Amino acid sequence: MPYINNYKAPSVDVETNCHLETKPEDYDFNFMFDVKPLRSDRVELRPFVPSLHAQPLLDGVKANPEIVHWLGLPSDWNSLDDICRWSESNGRRNPAMLRMAIFSAPLDRLDASVEDYVFAGTASFLESNYDNMMSEIGWICILKPFQRTHVNTHMVGLMMHQVLDRPEEGGWGLRRCQWKTNSLNKPSQSAALRLGYKYEGTLRAFVVLPPNREGAEKGRPGVRRADCMQRDTWMASVTWQDWEGGVREHVDKLMTRR
Repeated sequence: MPYINNYKAPSVDVETNCHLETKPEDYDFNFMFDVKPLRSDRVELRPFVPSLHAQPLLDGVKANPEIVHWLGLPSDWNSLDDICRWSESNGRRNPAMLRMAIFSAPLDRLDASVEDYVFAGTASFLESNYDNMMSEIGWICILKPFQRTHVNTHMVGLMMHQVLDRPEEGGWGLRRCQWKTNSLNKPSQSAALRLGYKYEGTLRAFVVLPPNREGAEKGRPGVRRADCMQRDTWMASVTWQDWEGGVREHVDKLMTRR
């Protein structure tokens, strides 16, 4: 008997400069959890809006293209349209993902008011799951001047609080906050461990990377996408038990360190 299978791959068509002119008040984030800014005494995370944040992100990447090396982008960011396509097709259209713009106090005025904060990069909540009560922190791109400063610690700390704090504390009250990175990306792994994540293992051949992106192994000869390397994925997490059992206090100490 014949078997009916009418599957069609989802459309990835994105209009040129998608939402680049959309006003912030009209931009629909399409995310499964509540959307709001997150703030510490040195960093503020604001939901990413292309009309506000695409240009400073592009400027930062053009100045130092190496900062996106481990993101596994399907194409380089050379234009505002590239940023908008990334924000839309790999972001807003997925209700499990929320992109955030990172703003920091100027490095020479760490006591500046939030109105004087400057753009420092982007990060995302991803792989969010309402039923299984989990989310992930990733797609981290910190502009070169803000690397090896307070920015990463404060940014990740704020996002961990949002994922794992109880609703009465302002968080989503989820049970797992995970971290995945390329098995070759040692700085990312070190950052996660420093912030209290527990290493869970390496998932082999977990991602087929776009062409010309660095992975652990070459592609499989003779099959689709044979020219694309495969990424082994380093996995870690913080569970709610870890969080309430001491990781929250550990993260807060890192964020208040001077």
